[in-house]
Amino acid sequence: MVYFLCILAVVAVAGYRLFFYRRQRRKQVASRTFPDSWRERLNEDMALYRQMPPEVREQVESGILILLDELEFYGCDGLTVTEEMRLLIAAHGALLICGLNLDYYDSLRAVLLYPDAYRAPADHHDGFVYTEAEDHRLGESWGEGRVILTWSTLQQEAAQPNAASNVALHEFAHQLDQLDGASDGAPPLHSDSEARTWEAVFNDAWERLKQQAYSGTTVLDPYGATDPAEFFAVATETFFCRPSDLRAEEPHLYKCLEGFFRLSPADWPAMHT
Repeated sequence: MVYFLCILAVVAVAGYRLFFYRRQRRKQVASRTFPDSWRERLNEDMALYRQMPPEVREQVESGILILLDELEFYGCDGLTVTEEMRLLIAAHGALLICGLNLDYYDSLRAVLLYPDAYRAPADHHDGFVYTEAEDHRLGESWGEGRVILTWSTLQQEAAQPNAASNVALHEFAHQLDQLDGASDGAPPLHSDSEARTWEAVFNDAWERLKQQAYSGTTVLDPYGATDPAEFFAVATETFFCRPSDLRAEEPHLYKCLEGFFRLSPADWPAMHT
């Protein structure tokens, strides 16, 4: 009986810390005043921040406070991670879930930051031929809650008002995709009907991209033709970076992303100035 009560107590404490404590902590952190110096920095460094409507910006700022409170940041290859770097990374992560909630990042633990493109082991298969090699990479996302980014690329893309790509949005999108344990291009959706529509629309758009990928006639990065997981990450980048073009070229895909993220960047007034 005593053993059972001990186990019950441990479970109760774990449940409290996992659900109630985290939610209380997040509510407390989100209520803090967002520093004006941070707003000034984001206005200078992040084009998407300047383009957000006030209500979206307010949600993003709350998310930034929480992510900075919860995430660990590690510099790689001798890089020292500064407040400026942490702020810009957290702003991109917060943007993706500002229409959702922080539960989508419950498994996110750490961001590893390289100064420039880095080398990572890669296995290549060509029929029965297997080759071990190294690839140059700009970012990665791992299922155990780690995001790897390249500062030089992130900084450059974030500052450009008309950037077609964004490595931070790309890798954070993978985290959303991996939340259900599978990297398959389908993050946890809001309903069964949405999931059915998502599967049909995404499969159709992905097949179309594979046919058009190298013709230069699509708004989506050809890298999205690699597999469904990369397609979702690329589509997410385009949804935020070139929303009007995506809505014009792939209206059904845009509508699915709009429904999932509960945002419509193509309608943000600053996107048209």
